[in-house]
Amino acid sequence: MYRKIVIFICLLAAACGQADNVPSNVMSKEKMRDVLLDMNIADAHSYVVSPLNGGPLPDSIRQLKVKEYYRQILDLHKISAKDFMASYRYYESHPNRLKEVYDMMMAANTQQKNALEAEERRQDYAKDPGKFFPYPKNNVISKQQDTIFPFIKRKH
Repeated sequence: MYRKIVIFICLLAAACGQADNVPSNVMSKEKMRDVLLDMNIADAHSYVVSPLNGGPLPDSIRQLKVKEYYRQILDLHKISAKDFMASYRYYESHPNRLKEVYDMMMAANTQQKNALEAEERRQDYAKDPGKFFPYPKNNVISKQQDTIFPFIKRKH
């Protein structure tokens, strides 16, 4: 009797230890995140205005472009369409894990957005340092130190 309980507890502990792991034939959460991020970017890119007529692409052409982009993304990540679909079905059947993947996607997207905004601010400041402060005429740049003292009026 005790032997069965010990075996059951061992099996339960082993199962709990594998709770975060996915089967070996399924893409990891990180890889799934990367592929889905690229696919979302490709999908958004497919809505870009057509250079030929200045209007949006017709739906049929847009869908062909998206399929082409998806194929390139899968090739880039060295995944077959069959393997991707098997992994996607697995995550669909495990909503908590799919939510984790989407949460990871949101975090990565936010991080990338913040990095791009910081780079834009840096470039704007490099072009015109006066735009960096809300009242640029009230700023003094000390010649003795490389420090900016905002909101100190210049004495002429």
